Amino acid sequence: MNRRLKNLIVTFVCLLAFSSVAHAQLKDNIEVNLFGGGSIYSRKKFEIGFPQSAIPIQETFKLSRAVRGGLRVGVFDRGHWSQEFFYSYEPNTAHFVRVSAPSTSVDLRLRVHNYGITGLYYFQDNESQSIRPFVSIGVGGTLYRLTQEAESIARDPLRGNLPGIKNSHLLALNYGVGVKVRPSSSWIGFRVDVRGFLGPNPSFRLPRQSDDPNAIVFPAGGAIHNGEASAGVIFYFFNRR
Repeated sequence: MNRRLKNLIVTFVCLLAFSSVAHAQLKDNIEVNLFGGGSIYSRKKFEIGFPQSAIPIQETFKLSRAVRGGLRVGVFDRGHWSQEFFYSYEPNTAHFVRVSAPSTSVDLRLRVHNYGITGLYYFQDNESQSIRPFVSIGVGGTLYRLTQEAESIARDPLRGNLPGIKNSHLLALNYGVGVKVRPSSSWIGFRVDVRGFLGPNPSFRLPRQSDDPNAIVFPAGGAIHNGEASAGVIFYFFNRR
């Protein structure tokens, strides 16, 4: 069973387990949060050595800072705890930078999709409070989807020379802090979040290493960190506040 299939199965099981609880509460409470914000990523330094190169080549992989938008749907809110599903979309560019001389850069446009489920813990258990700070933790997935233009550039030996590169779909954890602000008895509120995402560095289906000296390898393993700062509006439905 390949890694992608394992990630999809784990994500599906987690979502299914949480959704069974959420379904029982839909009749009591639904809140929808539309948000926008900024996104920043850690960068990954790596080295290509023997047998692909007799002299080690220093390279860096990074994603650009970007603007992100998305949707969160809260399905339970009682006391200290709340749960929500989320999805976000972000246009971005992946940069494969050769640091060793002669320095070059292959820049590939992609779309980043984040999704999953998150548990929120409120510091106050009183649901009637107008200001409710919270911490959050959850699990989901991240899809790094290359554009058609990026795939064309990657296949071209004169521009990208990255044959075999494909989309990456990986498991990701999320964690953060935030605050919800809701005027008394209002059906609309506001929310601010600072959230982090942690998952494996995408390989784009390229091997991390190979004994074939002609193989294209991408040995940038380990984790990638993604920070998100967002703000948005909340719409409350069927709430018994």
